[in-house]
Amino acid sequence: MKINYKIEAADFLAFQLFTASTDDIIQKRKRKSRFFYSVLFGMASVFCIVNDTLFVGIYFGILAITMALFYPHFFRWRYKKQYANFIERNYSKRFGEPAQLEITKDFIYSKDKVADGKVKLSQIESIHETELHFFIKMSSGMSFILPKREFESVELFKETIHNLGLKIIDASDYKL
Repeated sequence: MKINYKIEAADFLAFQLFTASTDDIIQKRKRKSRFFYSVLFGMASVFCIVNDTLFVGIYFGILAITMALFYPHFFRWRYKKQYANFIERNYSKRFGEPAQLEITKDFIYSKDKVADGKVKLSQIESIHETELHFFIKMSSGMSFILPKREFESVELFKETIHNLGLKIIDASDYKL
């Protein structure tokens, strides 16, 4: 099966954000930061209230509650902004460039304007399907980003992967 496709900035961003959302270290960092800031502002609130600065204490109390409730949204927004800047700086020359992926019974052949590659199917670590993409992660750390909009038939791709004995992990409920 051959797939001709082009990758845009939004595809790189979707991949980076998906990878970050499944990375245990990043998720642990998010939980620690949320806890740290909530406790910090909570302690500042108590300290101010005890020292008779009620207005400032209420302010820090509201900040503590806000951090506890909305930190995940802030974290996601911050990462999205950082990744978007990173992608623009490092991958902008690849936006819209034609690429090709061919899947055979033993190998994945990739071709773009820079290089040709050949990877054994046994080196596929995982294939994730989101609402808009397939992400093929290799054991070497390399990944293929395949936008569904570029497929003639998504079902044919799924069938091909299934016939090769590979599993697609459904992540269609994942949202950016």
